Amino acid sequence: MSSIYINQLGYRPCDAKKAAFLHIEAQVSAHEDYSFCVIRQTDKKIVYKGITNDPVKELAAMDTVRIADFSEFTEEGEYIVCAGSSEAIASYPFIISKDPYKNLRKGLLEMFNYQKCGADMDCGIWSHPACHTAPAVIYGTDIKKDVSGGWHDAGDYGRYIVPASKAVADLLLAHELSPNPDDNLLEIVWHEILWMQKMQDEKSGGVYHKVTCEQFNALDEMPHEEHEELIICPASTTATAGFAAAMALASRFYPDKKDALVNAARRAWDWCMANKDIPGFENPPGIRTGGYSDDNYKDELFWASCELFCATLDEKYHDYIKSSELYTGLGWNNVGTYGIIAYLLHAKDNAQSVLKHRMVNTLISLCDDILNKCINNPYGVSLGETYRWGSNMTVCNNAMTLLLGSRFSPNSLAYIEGAMEHFHYLLGRNSLSISFITGFGTNAAKNPHHRLSVAKGKTVPGMVVGGPCMHINRDPALNEFRTGYPPAKRYIDNVNSFASNEVTIYWNSPAYFITAFLGF
Repeated sequence: MSSIYINQLGYRPCDAKKAAFLHIEAQVSAHEDYSFCVIRQTDKKIVYKGITNDPVKELAAMDTVRIADFSEFTEEGEYIVCAGSSEAIASYPFIISKDPYKNLRKGLLEMFNYQKCGADMDCGIWSHPACHTAPAVIYGTDIKKDVSGGWHDAGDYGRYIVPASKAVADLLLAHELSPNPDDNLLEIVWHEILWMQKMQDEKSGGVYHKVTCEQFNALDEMPHEEHEELIICPASTTATAGFAAAMALASRFYPDKKDALVNAARRAWDWCMANKDIPGFENPPGIRTGGYSDDNYKDELFWASCELFCATLDEKYHDYIKSSELYTGLGWNNVGTYGIIAYLLHAKDNAQSVLKHRMVNTLISLCDDILNKCINNPYGVSLGETYRWGSNMTVCNNAMTLLLGSRFSPNSLAYIEGAMEHFHYLLGRNSLSISFITGFGTNAAKNPHHRLSVAKGKTVPGMVVGGPCMHINRDPALNEFRTGYPPAKRYIDNVNSFASNEVTIYWNSPAYFITAFLGF
């Protein structure tokens, strides 16, 4: 592994371009100073020389890092960055190009097609017949219900409403805010929305939390080989409120389906109002698949009220917003920023000016906090010393927050540059010198905890893996190989590492948002 870390795909000519040098005293003394150069690959000519900054300690990785800034170099081509003036210590190759991320954007979106459930899949080596088409039984009853379709949530074949709501929101916002939206995105997302609608109880309006088997199947099984009984778990307030928000949001993208989507959202809202005392979801006895438990549903209700008000202009939803505290977050369990963005973008003349002002200030304060952490980290990320399960989701969500905030702040350029710093981290400018997106980068993750990839012995490209996880928990690979490592290095590219190397739809969705918003 090189001790010079860069975005392994490359950079656009006018973007900031930085390489992170792992500060090793023996290497520095060999070159006598902090000099670096950029060497063109075609003719091995030095095309740029510079001096790195002074060493900075990065506590989460326990690294000492120097930054080489070659932003002023804009000539297109393929290059490496080297210590001193020779190739003895060099980065992975990268390109400078007007369009270095085009294929990445396509790959991030195509991942959702690989995750499709309930349909015959014609996708090369990963092709398979329709899976999980049998009716599922509602937990604790003998009632069966058709809930086919949607996307497999992660490395397993379960389907869960709570993270689905986030993923749908990310993709639809990406379509809305992109300068060049992808023509096929709305069709891709509609497959998930149709499944979500099936998860709503016809009588009550409540939304079932998830549909899975009792436990996870073997890691090397194809989706159509999972034949255990499918079980629909009880409705939860977080699932139902998230569903209401996602359906109301979707209503502006599918005009011919608007009435049905808004009606589904209204019925889900009414269920939530009538069932506020229901505790957060916990797996019922016998169920051992992902829980997505969340005891606080108030942020989901805040988001839902904002989306429903923008979709209907019904003042009862506006009254709820006015009486609520403001929530933030773009994670599956903290979704308040979606509500703020909905209100700021779509309430328009119907917005209350004082409330709108509070929301803008809340969003900008959040962005400034993210940006300050990013600026003070030599790898350009805002996680500090906290790397929780799915840390790359936080990386993507924080970049997405900065991009959303750029719509409302005079500091928009700095926010966009901060988002790009997070993007470069994902693609290799990190303490592990690995691209966390399968199939993209010289040293990209190759062994994700992903059943379709494991079953076929070949990794699906375009998937964002979870990244370093400071809480090793039950993870066998992290326990064996990464105990004692600092938080930012508790990652291993191993199929058995579900805590650091699994994939999910809601890690891909904010990564896709970044590429779409920036017009890659």
